Amino acid sequence: MALAPPEEVFAFLKKAHYEFQPLSVEIRFDKSQALHSHLMALYGSIVELTGSSIILIDRKLIAGVPILLRAILEAYVDLLNLIRDRKYGYQLHFSYIKEWLKLLHEAKTGRSEYLMAISKEPSLDKTIAEWEGQKNQLEAAGYKGLSIERKFEAAGMEKEYRSIYNSLCSDSHNNLRSLIGRHIEVDKSEFSVVFYKAYTLEDSAVYVGTGLELLMRATQLVHEFFKSPVQEKIFEYRKQVDRLRGD
Repeated sequence: MALAPPEEVFAFLKKAHYEFQPLSVEIRFDKSQALHSHLMALYGSIVELTGSSIILIDRKLIAGVPILLRAILEAYVDLLNLIRDRKYGYQLHFSYIKEWLKLLHEAKTGRSEYLMAISKEPSLDKTIAEWEGQKNQLEAAGYKGLSIERKFEAAGMEKEYRSIYNSLCSDSHNNLRSLIGRHIEVDKSEFSVVFYKAYTLEDSAVYVGTGLELLMRATQLVHEFFKSPVQEKIFEYRKQVDRLRGD
């Protein structure tokens, strides 16, 4: 079976994004459990970032789409790892504390006008001391945070890291490879630097297909994990996505 036309795939992505939102209301989770709240927040980010990418693709402003897709892919990797291993949450918490401490220590120096409000906070030293203590406890237990590569490895997605993610990072970091594709047009021996290149939906096909698959997988994972009452409906969407993919 051949892959469906880009227009059909994009139409289904918009349909799935719209219809998955009310279906998420059927999910019941315990807000007192950090794992449950974290999973739902990650899924919410995947849904919202997908919605943002749909708007850009609709308007044929696809320069920002791979940047959004990179964030969606990273959120999916965290979602998958959290579901597979609850202790993965400690790795995420370590990174959370580590990054906050970087900011707080910089604020404490008083050198940054952007952090002046934090630097004047009376409880700054106490907060730093408490978070340093939590960080040390996590390190002693063997949790030191994971690089993005290690996260993909933990998820069993090494191939995706070295291909899809590599390409999306090129766009996010304005690598010359991406800048050439985004702004250079060649005509015989001449070239032009263009803004707002005229894109077609076919130019977005790989982003649409990848975005749909990530949204579908994340939706399945969350509904299965929480044993939602609409899992059969979600499975019907899965079958339609497989049909569009030509599986």
